Order: sequence, then structure tokens, then C-alpha cells
Amino acid sequence: MRQQTFYDWLTREVASSRMALVGMYANRDDLLYVQAPQLRKKYIDTIGVMEQPVLEAELELAMLKRKLELIQAAFNRREPIDMEKIEAILAKEKQERIAAVESADMTLHELPQLTEEQMHTLQRQYREITTNFHPAMNKDLTEVQRELYEKAVEAYKMQDVEAMKVIYDALFSPVDTSAGLVEARHERTAAERRSDYGEIASALTTDYLLAKKLYEQFVPLEEDGVVLDTIRSYDEQRKSVEAEIEKIRQSFPFIAVETMKNKEKTEEYLAELRLRAKRYEREKAALEEKIAALTGEAEAHG
Repeated sequence: MRQQTFYDWLTREVASSRMALVGMYANRDDLLYVQAPQLRKKYIDTIGVMEQPVLEAELELAMLKRKLELIQAAFNRREPIDMEKIEAILAKEKQERIAAVESADMTLHELPQLTEEQMHTLQRQYREITTNFHPAMNKDLTEVQRELYEKAVEAYKMQDVEAMKVIYDALFSPVDTSAGLVEARHERTAAERRSDYGEIASALTTDYLLAKKLYEQFVPLEEDGVVLDTIRSYDEQRKSVEAEIEKIRQSFPFIAVETMKNKEKTEEYLAELRLRAKRYEREKAALEEKIAALTGEAEAHG
């Protein structure tokens, strides 16, 4: 009785942890590849059209300050001012700054516009592929299945409906293995699989909560070790994905949601952008004047 009771509980604990992890991966990908592009588009339409020129101008201003710094350094060392060399340094540093900003944006994707039906199908297929073929939860995948899973992730990122359909069919439809394709891992319908998940969820009753409490009072059987390691592994991965989700939520465009929702905040930020644009013009003129004076003085001394 003891063995069967705890075996049932452990089995359900594995299933519960696994489904929780699948849900976390689905939530993360939904944030990155569904919600973020929509929020980004809304932001560009309401704020970005004015913000982008200001950000570009401020980058140019930073490069002008750096240019003045390089010229001043050469002047102080009483060296000839090599403008070609300085411009090359500035171009390299500018690209590095742009790359740093883009790499920090976890949600930067140029995606096609899908219909509601296409989006629903894409999400359903990706969810089922993740549930059944995520490498972190399916250690016995073949190399072909792993490659197909990776391609499914890429297709989801790019919102590629056609590619996802091909991958989904390759993973779930029975095929001729002699042709070098992967044999279907599951031949049951998606509805049957969802029914299984429902049964697992309904089985997590108070009885199993009691079994969880009682289990700590028993010496674990040797065969329990593998199951417990699996549960711990799923829980650790879930915490990692939770942290990733939180990081995504604290990045653009999600941090701009409150501003976009509040008309007053939007107007305040747009007013700030107008002030920054005027400040750029003043500071740019002052820097160009200093650079001209310094290079002119250097030429006179030369």
C-alpha cells in the first residue's frame, strides 16, 4: 500500500512539475514573440515616431563629445590631429553602442502580421511541440527530433506559419522511417492528449497533498531517487524561466505599458522629448564650435 500510494503521488508530482514548466516556457515565448511585437508597434505609433529621431540625435551628440575628446587628447600630446583615424574610431564605437542597445532588447523582432486564426493555430501547434518535445523534459529525443524542435522555436520566433505546420506534421504524423524522417512520437490526437492532461490535473486532490506530507516521514526507496531528481530538475528549470520572464517584463516594451495607457504620462514624455531635441541643437552647435576652434588652433601651431 505504501509503495503504491507514494508511487502514485510521485508520478503525479512529476506530471505536475512538468506541466508547470511547459506553462512557463509557453508564457515566456508568448511574452517575447506575441505580446512584445504588438506592444512595440503600438509604442512606435504613439511615441516612437518622435522618440527615435531624438535618440539618434543624442547618439550623434555623444559621438561629437567623443570626437572632441580624441582631438583634445592629440592636441595635448602635441601630436598631429589625424581626422581619418579619429573618424574610424568613432564609426567603430558608434556601431558598438548600437549593437549593445539592440542586444539588450530581448524582444526586438520584425514579424509578419498574422490573422487571428493563424495566430491561434501557430500558438496551439507550438504549445503541443513544446509539451512533447522540449529537450529539457524529454531526454530520449532523437537527434532529428531535437533539430525539429529547434526549428519550431525559430519558426515561432519569426511567426512563420508555414514552417511551423511542416515541423508539426513531421513530429506528430506517422511517416515512413525508411525515408529518413522521424517516426511519430505520438499518434493520438491533440484532443486525446489534452484529455490526459485534464485527468492528471483532476488527480491532484487532497489525498495526494496528504501523501506529500507523509512521504517526509518515510525512508525513500532507492527507485524514488530518479523520480525525485526529475522533479527537482523541473522545479529548478521553472525557477530559471520565471526569472527570465521577470527580466523580460522589466525590459522594453513592457516597461512602457503604463506610459502608453496613461494619456497624461504620454503627453509629459512627448513634451520631454521636445525639450531634449532643442537641447541637442544647442549642445551640438557648442561642440562643433569647440572642435573647429581646437582643430584651427592645431593647424596654426602646425
